[in-house]
Amino acid sequence: MEVTKVIVEIQLDFSEESDKALRLLFNVAEELLDRYNLWVEIVPVHVWFVDPLEAELADLPKIYINGKLRFIGKAPSRGELVKAIIEHVGLPPAKSEATTQVYAKVGFDGGLPEVSLVSD
Repeated sequence: MEVTKVIVEIQLDFSEESDKALRLLFNVAEELLDRYNLWVEIVPVHVWFVDPLEAELADLPKIYINGKLRFIGKAPSRGELVKAIIEHVGLPPAKSEATTQVYAKVGFDGGLPEVSLVSD
């Protein structure tokens, strides 16, 4: 009996929509394990905000499947989530889009500051 694994990362906050998405994800993961022998590893990431405006702009919850952003801003339906996870079976995990870092380098030579953004 071979078990296939899919990694699902969910970024959430304290909203009802995030809670709904997380509960749905756990239910779907259990269903896929029982029905298709598909192991869904769930990685919940709670995002904290100091500024309420920043929380609005974040558009949570965000659901990444094998490193690809699939759902943003709302809890998906059960059918949408099952279909999205099954589409990623057998695909290798990609570098998570959420872990892309952007650095700001500021150089100041006495005149105007020089700013450059560097992304890895």
